[in-house]
Amino acid sequence: MYEFKPLKGLLLAGLIGATGILAGCGGGGGSGAGTPSYWTIDVRSDASTLPINIANEAPRIGGRYTTTLYVEVKDMGGRPVPGADVGCSYTGGLDTGALYYLDGDPNHETKETINGVEVTTPIAYRSVTLSTNSGLASFHFHASSVAGAATVRCTVTDAGNVVQSDTVTIQVGGAPSGKVSQVVFDASSPNYLFVQGYNGPTQIQIQANVVDEAGQPVVNVPAGANNLQLSIVPDPTSPADDAATLRGVNASGHTVSGTSILVRSINGKAQFTLVSGNAPGPILIEAISDRADNNVDNGVAEAIYNQVAVSAVTSAPSQASAVTPLAIDTASLPTVTANIPYATLLEASGGAAPYTWSLVAGGSLPTGLSLSPSGVISGTPFGGISGTYNFVAQVKDAQGTTLQKGIAIAYTAPAPTPPTAPSVVTASLPKAKKDVSYITLVTATGGTPPYTWSATGLPVGLTMNSSGVISGTPTAPCVPADPLPTCQVALTVNSGSLYSTRLVVLQVDP
Repeated sequence: MYEFKPLKGLLLAGLIGATGILAGCGGGGGSGAGTPSYWTIDVRSDASTLPINIANEAPRIGGRYTTTLYVEVKDMGGRPVPGADVGCSYTGGLDTGALYYLDGDPNHETKETINGVEVTTPIAYRSVTLSTNSGLASFHFHASSVAGAATVRCTVTDAGNVVQSDTVTIQVGGAPSGKVSQVVFDASSPNYLFVQGYNGPTQIQIQANVVDEAGQPVVNVPAGANNLQLSIVPDPTSPADDAATLRGVNASGHTVSGTSILVRSINGKAQFTLVSGNAPGPILIEAISDRADNNVDNGVAEAIYNQVAVSAVTSAPSQASAVTPLAIDTASLPTVTANIPYATLLEASGGAAPYTWSLVAGGSLPTGLSLSPSGVISGTPFGGISGTYNFVAQVKDAQGTTLQKGIAIAYTAPAPTPPTAPSVVTASLPKAKKDVSYITLVTATGGTPPYTWSATGLPVGLTMNSSGVISGTPTAPCVPADPLPTCQVALTVNSGSLYSTRLVVLQVDP
């Protein structure tokens, strides 16, 4: 998140008037009757669109997430105005990015020491002041991880005491798809709750964030509809979820509770509460949304889901007894099948809950699966080959004790697809003319690219390369010699050991 600093000494004199280049008597800023307006102001940006800064890259001149804005001030004769004081500030889209000077001035930078190294960081602003040099000044806009349109207005007070202004808008990211692509969980800190009757907080607030492919909130929920189904997933090996309860608010504004509830997100966020049961252990919660219409009241046509695990404890981590050693209880995992959504929970005991999970380098899960810090292995596996995948899971308890264990997971890959023969798409060839240079490209479909091409029956002077390009200068109608200008050409495309041939016509004019 950017740190916005207040602007010192910025003169913004009555931001009124139309946007654009304002000139002429009375100007866009407005003034008393008869007061002349002497200057015009124009603001423009090198880039009108920027990608979302998903890399959290710092601002830099020439960076892919940074653009330069130019402000030009001229008098009524079109001559540059040097030394004009210009103020530029946000008028909309503040969350999409920030303004920067990037001029090397220490007043526009902060310094901090990290691991003994001094790091200089440019300061983010919501308003900047500039002085024109030969009528021109520049500053910079840097995109954040939030999509949207950022509008910046620059103003100058001309020699007639009239405020002139112009605006520029920079689009960060494309238009949101409005389709659910992921549900992301956030939990209040600490990420555990106490079992009922153990003199501690027995509930925890959790937030489900409904986002699209670009990680932006999905806000287009149908009127009066619930768009999230929240459920406690029963675990026969753990009694922690036996009496646990979810509580939330549905689309009608009514409080709902139970092991499965329907709720409605607001601006892409839905808050709900987990209440503990009577036994310690992990409690697995699943959230399901519908990509098809962002409405779960009418069923789920295209499920988008995620899981999170929360530990129920009998004592705070700082008070937990170390008498029982930390242990990984998971011995085996359910079989994974390609293209079928999968979710399971790794479980630990002893030590001091809550636990944090990670994968140790060297092993692997089937493609499409991942392990969350709360111990949930989930995703939709795809591709690959059938077999047993071995990985090493590491668990760390709240007191910093770690333990590792090798675990195997069986995976059934999709059945191999029999190879298919390619087919020639090109149905005819452009006309050729004797003694005139000729070139054309043929195309195919199916099979497994890249293809290898060959041809027979081409006119003398023309050849085909293996990429499907026919070129050269025809010197005779065709091969073998044919008194007619029309030639039958056999095009053959190969894909591995499979091939197909197609006869096409090539007319060679004298």
